[in-house]
Amino acid sequence: MSRVGLWLALAAVVAAVGTRTSVSVATETLVVRVGVAIDRPSFVIAADGPVDAVQPDTGRVVALTGGTWTVTPTTAGLSVANLEVGPVVRFVAPAGQLRVDGRPYRGTIEVHRTAGGMTAIDELPLEQYLYGVIKGEIDPHWPPEAVKAQAVAARTLAVERIAQAQAAMTGYDLAATTDAQVYLGVRGEDPAATAAVDATRGWLVTYEGRPIFAAYHANSGGHTEDSENVWGTAYPYLRGVPDPYALSAQNLSWTAALPLEDVARALARGGVPVASVDSVEPGRVTPWGRAITVRVRGRDGSVAEVPANRFRLLVGAGVVRSTMFTTSRRGPDAVFTGRGSGHGVGLDQWGARAMAAQGADYQQILHYYYTGVSIEQIY
Repeated sequence: MSRVGLWLALAAVVAAVGTRTSVSVATETLVVRVGVAIDRPSFVIAADGPVDAVQPDTGRVVALTGGTWTVTPTTAGLSVANLEVGPVVRFVAPAGQLRVDGRPYRGTIEVHRTAGGMTAIDELPLEQYLYGVIKGEIDPHWPPEAVKAQAVAARTLAVERIAQAQAAMTGYDLAATTDAQVYLGVRGEDPAATAAVDATRGWLVTYEGRPIFAAYHANSGGHTEDSENVWGTAYPYLRGVPDPYALSAQNLSWTAALPLEDVARALARGGVPVASVDSVEPGRVTPWGRAITVRVRGRDGSVAEVPANRFRLLVGAGVVRSTMFTTSRRGPDAVFTGRGSGHGVGLDQWGARAMAAQGADYQQILHYYYTGVSIEQIY
């Protein structure tokens, strides 16, 4: 079955499950395409055994023996092992794994010539992709039900992104970074993570028969957030809920001091017109204390109101760890005092850990953090 055909069949199964009609569960898993190295000037592809380099547009196959090959962009396309090929080449290893810049991956590696250089895409079955995701997002040795909840959320997010990517006709479905969800390849696999993926194979979170945008984050600080307060879009299943489970997390509270000059430079890179920052403070705030906007005042009296999550990403998400904060001024610095970590929408990973430790199973965890959803096995 083709990739598009499999998605259409899977979508039909999801829709049928959502309307409670009688359906047979699909037996095939989806194939996912992950951008593992995006807009690079060159790659080193390596394998321990024979590899076929296939040009999809012509069907030409170049047989390569085990070793390493530098791939570089050319005017006409790509150069592999000193051979000129077209703008797309697929590396297929009949046995063993392929490595991109030293990192091993399951599946097939496809390299595209792009305006920014080249992009390497790992194409592999969805379940195998998830093996390399869990450890990049949470500790796979947390209580097993929490890890299962993460596996179902990650699978759901991937399926939802696959549908979007096919509609947009982009080269890959998800990036291997926090822009989507962290994918570490074979080096990120762990037996506990693999067990959680296998135990939940084919299970998704759905709303009205469709896979949801299964947002998740590290720690809500005590209350999760409505999606429109972070991204401007209201999803009916991403509603803020009280989250006492998050309060037992390690490093719940945090403080960060940022020089106002650094804030100004970070905002300038993001196109926010504040030449010289005099103060930073929360603007609009949710009832549970999370900033919706951040108000930045310039020394010339100008005021910029920046979406709080965008502000956090511009100045550094590892510094201003969440948008649940207050601010003060200390000399040349803005001081942020806050709770939690991440955008605060959807599944709380530390909350899931606490719920699992108290006896909740993964479905109970998912139903708590995603409002009005169903948990369905679709293959």
